[in-house]
Order: sequence, then structure tokens, then C-alpha cells
Amino acid sequence: MRSEHESLVRNLLDAIARDVPAEEVAAYWHPEAEQIEYPSVMRPRGHTRGLAEMLDGYQAGSGLLRQQRYDVRNVVDDGAQVAVQLTWTATTALDAGPLPAGSELVAHVAIFYEFRDGRILRQSSYDCYEPVPALA
Repeated sequence: MRSEHESLVRNLLDAIARDVPAEEVAAYWHPEAEQIEYPSVMRPRGHTRGLAEMLDGYQAGSGLLRQQRYDVRNVVDDGAQVAVQLTWTATTALDAGPLPAGSELVAHVAIFYEFRDGRILRQSSYDCYEPVPALA
């Protein structure tokens, strides 16, 4: 049986994959939420942002992808924290810098979630992208 926290995370991933409005995504996050992305090919220096910047980024990226999918491979639930191993697959809808429309992106991701008051307080992610031909 899934915990409340695991269900919250899975529902968030599903909402993002369906490209729901930012207001719906905001409901999953604590007002003091923080998202930490550790260095990857897409963010060589990593990035940390608060909820307002997260939602701005979500809105700005809406429509950039034709589709995206989160295939959860493993979940470790420790009550106050949930760790998720997943594969993210997406196809670009538009040209994005060196990526032409129709480019497929695949990342193997480990994400660690912390919670407060029934919402996500912190998300720390480690994204390992498969080679992207347009970036080679």
C-alpha cells in the first residue's frame, strides 16, 4: 500500500506529465518549497529555486514538450522522506536552442522529497541524461 507521501509524489508527476495549469501544480508544494537540481548536461552548474521561480519555469516550459512520461522504477519511503528512481522521457514540440522539434530526451533520475504539512517542502534531483545527438 502506498503512503500518503508516495501518492502525493506520484500524483504530482502525473499532473506534470499531463501539463496541467501551474495553479494545480502549486497545490502539491509547501509555500516555502525549494527545488535543487544537481549538475547535469542540461544544467552544468546545477540550480536551486523557490516556489515562485519553479512555477514561472513550469509555465514558461508549458508547450515546449509534445509529450513527457515519468516511469517510476523504485520508491523508498522513510515516512518523512521519499526517494524515487525514475526514467523521464520527453519529445520536444518546438525547436529549443540546439534541439530541433521532435528531439527525444531521456534521463534516469533519482529524486529525494521532503515534506511539511502534507506538501512537498524540498525536492533534490540528480538527472543522468542519455546522449542527446544535437548536443554532441
